[in-house]
Amino acid sequence: MAFLVQRIGPYHHARLARLAASQSWCVTAVEFRPADSVYAWADVPADGAYERRQTRSARELRAALEQVGPEAVVCVGYSDPEIHQAMTWAVRRGLPLVTCSDSTYEDESRSWVKETSKRLVVAPFAAALVAGSRAHAYLGRLGISRDRRFEPWDVVDNLHFERGAEASRGEADAMRARYRLPPRYFLCVARFVPKKNLRRLIEAYAGYAAMAGSAAWSLVLSGDGPEEARLRADVAALKLEAQVHFPGFLQYSDLPAAYGLAGAFVLPSISDQWGLVVNEAMAAGLPVLVSARCGCAPELVREGENGFTFDPENTGQLAGLMAELAGRDEAQRAAMGRRSREIVSAFSPETFARGLEAALARACGFPRTRTSFLTRLSIHLLAGRSPHPA
Repeated sequence: MAFLVQRIGPYHHARLARLAASQSWCVTAVEFRPADSVYAWADVPADGAYERRQTRSARELRAALEQVGPEAVVCVGYSDPEIHQAMTWAVRRGLPLVTCSDSTYEDESRSWVKETSKRLVVAPFAAALVAGSRAHAYLGRLGISRDRRFEPWDVVDNLHFERGAEASRGEADAMRARYRLPPRYFLCVARFVPKKNLRRLIEAYAGYAAMAGSAAWSLVLSGDGPEEARLRADVAALKLEAQVHFPGFLQYSDLPAAYGLAGAFVLPSISDQWGLVVNEAMAAGLPVLVSARCGCAPELVREGENGFTFDPENTGQLAGLMAELAGRDEAQRAAMGRRSREIVSAFSPETFARGLEAALARACGFPRTRTSFLTRLSIHLLAGRSPHPA
């Protein structure tokens, strides 16, 4: 099986290592943008769990696929020109195609023309691995029938975050000093870009801090991105420099400590296809406050049990929820954290592997039909575009 992905990050590695361990498929990951800098992840070292190849041109991509000689091709998404190049290659050889997707109808503005053309592009996929109910519904709209859609796609290595969080709690003072973290805080881990809605989070935090007074928790914003200067300016304008902390982009090995020492997690995105940081926080045993527009909200948040959802444009609502959560006693928050772990246990590398194996089995057994001329033309034309950052 060839697994096409822009770049192997920690999430992909955990998933693919578990899939390879099942020995159902011989896995080769093909990274077609290995130098992508959208996320400042450290390189994931090759540990031999599965084969890895890197390509930097259409010619190299085709050569890699020829050398691998896969029985099936799995594509992360369906919008990159490199994915269309791989699709064209697979369609010509009659190979089954599977897409992994967390796109939802609501995550961006849609047009009739674009959606009609997208149905043509998605048509060659015999099966799909999706993130949750919203992604299920969207691929259904694009023509992939319910019996060809499987889950879950968006998972993390839950044990990495659970064990790391517990270890940090066992040496809390040393970890707080190491990462310059305050005694009690709400944590947000996100790219500093507009859709993550961090400016409104800061505004909501100011409202919460005014309500809570001297008992207010701090706010920790971990990440980096083009909005950092603006966010810092907002904090200064609200005179919150002593309460809002910027520890920078934390690598995969450092994140569990930040989660483990937090009191609760917040993700305020205006638009988010899923929100894997919510999985991480829940695996670490935290209560969560999650924007209702995050794709993960229906699956991962049980209102009042492990957290709450909110309207990301309503800063007053979020401020009130922060006050409510911080006002609960330690035992109540711990119970919510345990419930988070129970819920996210259904979203693990093991369940990912079973879901993808089922999708591959369905794809391999799906009747071969000739791909329409319009579909072949569409993906051929899209394959000729210049690669662009995701």
